[in-house]
Amino acid sequence: MSTRPTSLQLENFRSGDRTWKSVLLVVCFCVLLSSCSSRQTSAGIRIEFTRVPLIDAGGTPRLDTIEGRVIGARPEQQIVLFARSGAWYVQPFADQQFTRIQPDSTWSNSTHLGTEYAALLVEPEYRPPAATYELPNVGAGVVAAAVVPGTPRFWQTWWFQFLCVLGVLAAILVLYRLRLRELTRQLNVRFEERLSERTRIAQDLHDTLLQGFVSASMQLHVAADHLPADSPARVQLSRVLELMGQVIDEGRNAVRDLRSSTNGGSVDLEQALSRIEQELALDERIGFRVIVEGQARPLHPIIRDEVYRIGREALVNAFRHSGASNIEVEIEYAPKHLRLLVRDNGCGIDPKVLRSGREGHWGLSGMRERAEEIGAKLKVWSRDGAGTEVEVSIPGNTAFDFYTSHPKPGWFGRLFLRKADGLGSERERKE
Repeated sequence: MSTRPTSLQLENFRSGDRTWKSVLLVVCFCVLLSSCSSRQTSAGIRIEFTRVPLIDAGGTPRLDTIEGRVIGARPEQQIVLFARSGAWYVQPFADQQFTRIQPDSTWSNSTHLGTEYAALLVEPEYRPPAATYELPNVGAGVVAAAVVPGTPRFWQTWWFQFLCVLGVLAAILVLYRLRLRELTRQLNVRFEERLSERTRIAQDLHDTLLQGFVSASMQLHVAADHLPADSPARVQLSRVLELMGQVIDEGRNAVRDLRSSTNGGSVDLEQALSRIEQELALDERIGFRVIVEGQARPLHPIIRDEVYRIGREALVNAFRHSGASNIEVEIEYAPKHLRLLVRDNGCGIDPKVLRSGREGHWGLSGMRERAEEIGAKLKVWSRDGAGTEVEVSIPGNTAFDFYTSHPKPGWFGRLFLRKADGLGSERERKE
C-alpha cells in the first residue's frame, strides 16, 4: 500500500501551516503593540521635586517638609517617600506610608532628615517596606521612582567652599607678603648699620691713617728738598714719595667708596669680579672670563656686597690655590633668582676640608655664613683633580631692587611689588 499523501492532503497541510503562521504573527504584533504602549505610558510618567529638605545624617526627631509633583499619574496612584540614613526608611512614619497626590498633581508631606530622598509612584495595592538598603525597582506595583540628594547647608555649597579656598590662598599671599616685608625691613636695618659702620671707618681712615700718610709724605718732600741733587738718597726718596702718592690716592678712593651708600648699578658686580685678577697681580697667565646671562638688574646693596664677597673669596681661592688654567664666573639674572657660579679646572678640594674647612682658614665657613645671612643657597662641588664649582643662588624677590627695576609698575604690579616699599622709601630719603 502506498503511503504517499494525496494532493488534497498536501493542500490542507499547507493551508493549516499558513493559518498558524498568521495567528503567530498576530500574537507577536499584539505583544509588541502592548509593549510599546506600556513603554510609552511609563516613559510619560515623571516625578519632580519642588522642595527638598537639608542634608543630614538622619535619625533625628526633627521633621521637614518635602514637596513635588507627578506628571502622568492616575487618580488612584499614591506617593511613597523614603529618606536615607544609612538605610532607606519610609517617611514620615512606618504607619503613615502613603502621600496623597492632589488634583493639581502636586504632593507634600513631612520627612525625617537624610542624606538623600526618594519618591515612588505606586499602585493602590503596593505595600512598601518600612526600611530597606535598596530601593524597590520599577515594576511589581512601583510605576516610577525619583531620587534626589538633600539640599546642602551653606557651608556645604560649592560657592562657600570656593570662597574658603580663595580665603586660604589670600591668607597665604598675605603671609608671604608679610614675610617679604619683614625680610626687606631686616635688610634695610642691616644696610643702615653697615652704611653707618662704613662711614665711621672711612672717617677714622681719613682722620688717622690717611692724614698720617699725607703728613709723612710732606716731611719726606721737605727732607728730599734739602738733599743735594746728585745724592743717591734723593733718588730713593723720590721712589718712596711716588709709592706713598699711589697709596694716598688708593686710600682716598677707598674712603670715597666706603662713604658711598651705593657703588653704582648692578653692572658693578660684573666689573668688580672682573677686576679681581688684576688686583691679585699674579705672574701666571690664567684663562679668566666673566659671563652674564639675562638682563642685568639693580640689586639690593646688601645682596650685592655679600654676593661680591662670596664670589671674591671663591675666585681668590681658585687663583691662588687651585692651580687651574681656566677660571669662569657666571652671573645669571633670572626672573625668579640671581645665581653666581665660580668654576675652575684645578686640583679640587680635599673632601675633609670641604666638609669641615681648613684649620685657621675661614673661607668656606665665611661663604656659608654670608649666604645664610641673606637667605641664599650655597653649593660647593669639588673632587680631587676635577676642579671646583661654587654656586650661590638668591630668590629674586630678595635680591633685586624692584623700585629701580620697575619704576612705573601698573596697578597689578604695584599689588605684588609693594613689598619693597620700605627699601624704596629709605632710598628716596637718602637721595
